[in-house]
Amino acid sequence: MNRLARLGIASRIFCVAAILGLSLALLDRTSLRGIVIIAAVAALAIAADISLRVSPVWVTVPEGIIAAAAIGFALPHGVLLLPYLVVPAMLAGVVSGMTPVVVVICGELVAMAVLAGTAGAAGGLVSVYEVAAPWLLTALGIGAVGAWLRKLGLAPRMPTGDDSYESARRLLTQLRTVARRLSSGLDTVSMSSQLLITVHQHLADTQSSVFVRTEGGVLAPLGFRGSNAKQSMLPEGPLVDRCWAEMEPVHDVQASGSADRRYRTALPMRVGSRMIGVVIADAGNPPSEKALHALMREVDEQSLRIDTALAFDEVRSIATIEERQRLAREIHDGVAQEIASLGYAVDDLASTASTPEQRKRLQSLRGELSRVVSELRLSIFDLRSEISAGLGSALSDYVREVGARSGLTVHLTLDVGTTRLRSEVELELLRIAQEAITNARKHSEAENLWVNCRIRPPLARIEVRDDGRGLGAARDDSYGLRIMRERSERIGATLEISDGRDTAGPDGQYHTGTTVTVTVGAEHPADHHHRRSRVHHIR
Repeated sequence: MNRLARLGIASRIFCVAAILGLSLALLDRTSLRGIVIIAAVAALAIAADISLRVSPVWVTVPEGIIAAAAIGFALPHGVLLLPYLVVPAMLAGVVSGMTPVVVVICGELVAMAVLAGTAGAAGGLVSVYEVAAPWLLTALGIGAVGAWLRKLGLAPRMPTGDDSYESARRLLTQLRTVARRLSSGLDTVSMSSQLLITVHQHLADTQSSVFVRTEGGVLAPLGFRGSNAKQSMLPEGPLVDRCWAEMEPVHDVQASGSADRRYRTALPMRVGSRMIGVVIADAGNPPSEKALHALMREVDEQSLRIDTALAFDEVRSIATIEERQRLAREIHDGVAQEIASLGYAVDDLASTASTPEQRKRLQSLRGELSRVVSELRLSIFDLRSEISAGLGSALSDYVREVGARSGLTVHLTLDVGTTRLRSEVELELLRIAQEAITNARKHSEAENLWVNCRIRPPLARIEVRDDGRGLGAARDDSYGLRIMRERSERIGATLEISDGRDTAGPDGQYHTGTTVTVTVGAEHPADHHHRRSRVHHIR
């Protein structure tokens, strides 16, 4: 139901209820008989507005005429019915402007004259118009106000096919303005760090963590504070369950020893009537009620900001995916096709070469063009990679494609749980793994590539290892490692790049390889006993 229909329902019901109340209070039988007809007309008009099958203009004009006819038949005794003349005129002005208002008023005048004459009203038409004139003028004035509000864009309008796009444009414009004005933008990692600083200022904690709820209902890590927070500050146990159920801060003793007594506090991240996450903090002293009350005011405020940032991340991810798809189409339909055409031209030249040396050079050029086309195809596949079916599935598809189109023997190990991380975390992890695999394929001169992926929210760990020649000297125009570090920092992950560790290749010889490891969250030692892995060897 749109806003215009709600306005029509409210105005009609209010007017009918007011007339009915006055008629009952004054025991005006003539008005009581007329109110039945007016209530029926109002009900039919409301039904027509809700159905949206009839234009509101074609509802208000007949409504005004029929209501005026019923009022004219009851005059001069049924004066309590006259306020209803205002409703059709007002709605006509709001819907279509001043012209329908004039049509409604003229229709009401004619209908009242005809019915008043037919009923033989005492004093004739003059007395009828004397009684009705103030309300007709009021209807004209309120109709004009409605038309003016419509012209200013302040009145409800009929929904159109473009309303959703207009609303989206307005909201995105506001979001862009807010993102530019905020000092820290809409970055969830920096916001979670600020939240943990706020918690530390109130509780004087030694370590803390922030977790937000994912679409699968899992609490995924957003930020940590403290040297051992990633291993010990996990969203589990009765304290967190109680905090989530009650949506109130709770605390309890975690260690009872006199020398190492710690108090753990769980703070709900509330946005209205829903929970989006939880903050966990350890301190040496229990928090006071006053400190918790003051802290929760700031936590609620920052929770709203984090929730907004998470929504913005989702919008940004969608826009990024669309742009990557567009670039993939441009490369496929443009550069890739042109290079393939050059390859056919080189084939023709090679077939008509006059000397063996020319033929050899052209064949070498043809091989280089084939290599470039293969690289472009891998780049297209890279750009089109999505995580709709989960990070494990997307990474598996990408690794299989690399193994099929390159000379590497790829060993893939997957250990994937039934739940998922936040979509933006999965996307960043996929891009980091793709960059690491691409670097190994292009620059390592490796024969084997090992990709190990373990996803058990809130934990995720991806390791990409090769048996190539190592990183070598960094180039000034190389941005791959920097981009990987920026992506890992964006999601609060840990990125480790080790170079120089010897790994045994398939020939039994040891090669200097490179290992890239990205980790989100902390792993329980007990998890190793419940690991479900699938190992694939892809050539």
